[in-house]
Amino acid sequence: ARPALGGEFTKKAFLNSRIDLAQAEAVDSMISAKSATGLDMARGLLSGEVSTLVYGLSRDIRDIMERIEASFVSEDIEVAPGEIAGAIGDIIQCMDEVLRNSDQASTMLNGIRTTIAGRPNAGKSSLFNRLIGEQRAIVHEDAGTTRDVIKEHLLIDGRDFIFHDTAGIKEISAGPEQIGINKAMEAMEFSDLVLYVVDAGRGLDPEEKKWIYSGKKTFVVMNKTDLPGTNPVAIPGIETLKISAKYNKGIDCLRGAMVAAFSFEPPGIFMQRHILLMEKARDHMKVCMSAMDNGLTLDAISLDLGDALEDIEKIIGQGTGTDVLDQVFERFCVGK
Repeated sequence: ARPALGGEFTKKAFLNSRIDLAQAEAVDSMISAKSATGLDMARGLLSGEVSTLVYGLSRDIRDIMERIEASFVSEDIEVAPGEIAGAIGDIIQCMDEVLRNSDQASTMLNGIRTTIAGRPNAGKSSLFNRLIGEQRAIVHEDAGTTRDVIKEHLLIDGRDFIFHDTAGIKEISAGPEQIGINKAMEAMEFSDLVLYVVDAGRGLDPEEKKWIYSGKKTFVVMNKTDLPGTNPVAIPGIETLKISAKYNKGIDCLRGAMVAAFSFEPPGIFMQRHILLMEKARDHMKVCMSAMDNGLTLDAISLDLGDALEDIEKIIGQGTGTDVLDQVFERFCVGK
């Protein structure tokens, strides 16, 4: 007896044709999913949603190839170029739909990385606690109470937000506080969404403008608008929202804006290997369409049709080399 290798049992199921490669990869996706949406996507992959789609596209491409080859064999069989072009166009359209939102696949699989940032005492931790619904972060009148990045997962209207409450950002600092600021800057840089909190009474300092554009998308959150004399300012190109974290005002509007900013539907495929193969197959189909538009004969597109078929079938493991299989299964944990 020996310990099982990583992914050994799932690999045996694939090699014995119990599941295809896409379904095998779903097992690892279910284990590694960091969001409810990602888990649902992995379940769909395991149930065969992607496999059914691939088999359908494979069948359609083979049908075109067989019709073209039949016309070569027998002079009695004629194939209208317009029909072939129409069939190719339908496949390209289907591939486009499958790939829609695929650039957001990682975000949906792992959750929307959301960083709450801003100057010290702007009310970041108060907002963090309001959003997650509990006293998770320390709130104190003294600045610099947050020294590390505090993380929390929250589901809002079906969207998974992975919150990061960070240390207050300022130009001059040292010691543990500076380490916290460095972590805050790093969190902002790799965020899908930054909630940049500003004390509405103090306003936005000129030096802060270089920080609010750090993430892929930023909301400027004007906090403490319940206090007299506040004057929230608008930032060009940045959506600004007014709240009072202390009195829970404007929090629902902020949540709504966050959901609206990530209102896309889950992609038809979400694993990077599948996306790359589908894109390659679509490129070959587009070459076929371009060839027909330029008046080339049907035999000129046969090679690209074959390449598209090869790429699409690799998603489910057909024609996949052992090196690729090893790469797929070596990521699995032991016992799966």
